Order: sequence, then C-alpha cells, then structure tokens
Amino acid sequence: MMRSFEHRKGVYTRALLCCLMLSWVAVVPVTAAPVPVMNGPVNDTANVLSPSETSELSSYLNALNDQSGIQIAVLTVSSLDGEPIENYAMEVAEQWQLGQKDKDNGALLVVAVGDRELRIEVGYGLEESLTDAKSGLIIRNVITPYFSSGEYGAGIIAGVRNMAGVATNNAELISAEVADFTDYEDADGEDSAVILVLVISLIILLLVIASTVLAVLCAKHGSGTGSGAGSSKSTRSSSRRSSSGSSHRHSGGGFSGGGGHFGGGGASGKW
Repeated sequence: MMRSFEHRKGVYTRALLCCLMLSWVAVVPVTAAPVPVMNGPVNDTANVLSPSETSELSSYLNALNDQSGIQIAVLTVSSLDGEPIENYAMEVAEQWQLGQKDKDNGALLVVAVGDRELRIEVGYGLEESLTDAKSGLIIRNVITPYFSSGEYGAGIIAGVRNMAGVATNNAELISAEVADFTDYEDADGEDSAVILVLVISLIILLLVIASTVLAVLCAKHGSGTGSGAGSSKSTRSSSRRSSSGSSHRHSGGGFSGGGGHFGGGGASGKW
C-alpha cells in the first residue's frame, strides 16, 4: 500500500516537474552550466572533498559497481549558472548513462555548492527502491545537516552510503532517520493534493504555451522574419551543449556509463 502510494506520488511529482520545466524553457533564456567529462564515480569540480574523502568514495562506489552493477556517481559544481538543478542533473545523468543498459540501475548525486542546492537523480530501474520520498529523506535528514556545518565530505559520503543501502536493501547502510520514517498515514489526502497541483500546473503550462505561440505569430505577421528567429530559438536547447555530446559520458578508467536511462525520479533540496 505504502509503496503503491509512493510510486503514484512519484509519477505525479515527475509529471509536475516536467510541466514546470517546459514552462521555464518557454519563457526563460537558457544559460546552461557545462556538463563535465565523467572521470570515475567521483567528480569534484567544486573542490570540496579532501584527497582521502575522494579516495574513500571512489573505492566504495567502484566496489558497489563491481559487486551489484549499480552505478552511483557524485558531481559537485561551483554554480548552476541560473539553471534549475532538476534540468541539470537530468542532463548529466543522461549524458553519463549511469547504470546498466537493460536495468537502468544508476543514480547521481549533484551538489551545487555556490547555489546551496543538491539533487539525487534516480534511474528508472531504481525508482521502486530509491523512491522520491526516500531520496528526499536522505537529502533532508542525512546530507544537509552536514552541509549546514560545512562538512561537505562527510555529508556526501553519508548520503551516498544511504543511497546504496536503499538501492541494495542493505539495512546496515541506512540511517535511522531514513529507515524509521513513516509519513503516509494520510496517503489519500496527499494523493488528492498532488493531483490538484498537477492540474493547476497543466493549466498554467497551456496558458504559457498559448501566449508564446501568439507572440511568435504576431511577430511573424508584423516583420516577415519570424521564421528564422523561431528556428534559432527552437534549436538553442540542442546546440547549447554541442561541445559536450556523448563524449562527456566518460574519459577512461574502470567506471563508465553502461547505457542506463532516467525519467526524472529523485528529489532536490537546499541547505
């Protein structure tokens, strides 16, 4: 019953996020943070981990990959350059192709230090175990308390171990703050609230799309040059990271993406 509700809530939440992201793309100019080359399971571009923490995490995640096939990667960046972390984490996960192709059992922890934001992105194959709710618990109850004290390494390590524990059903790795959580007594009420929010967001999305289309049509009718402008606008998303491409999935080493895919499962947070 609880898992069924978590799954339904996850579907509604991801649909809501998709609507909001589409609305954002339609009205906000794109200023994208670059997707770095994946250099093993730990990619600390913000330089918040010590050498010993990086070594500990790398060894642990390489062993997890070898023993279970589950791929969890960590990425820290200094800033998202104004991009929503949900968009950025999804693009990184898809480009890196974490997890096995036939199992989609990958996950990604992204930390934007300057923006004080983080996200756990979950592959399709892990969504039944590492649910949106549990990802949120790991962020709120495990990772952010460390981050608030400036202990980034300790927070990332503890968060990754909890992610691995939930994904592999290893109770020894799961913190009590995650394992003991039961907050779905009023599941039907929450389910209805999520549906209501989704409907409202869909209405907003339709209004945004309608106003955008109307503006484009008016511009085309008035100047006669709208076709070229529309073409440039429609291709900005695909071209903004043309320098990244599939080559950003990995750069050698024993840990590289196996072809896994993601559908927006996971959770975001701030500290």
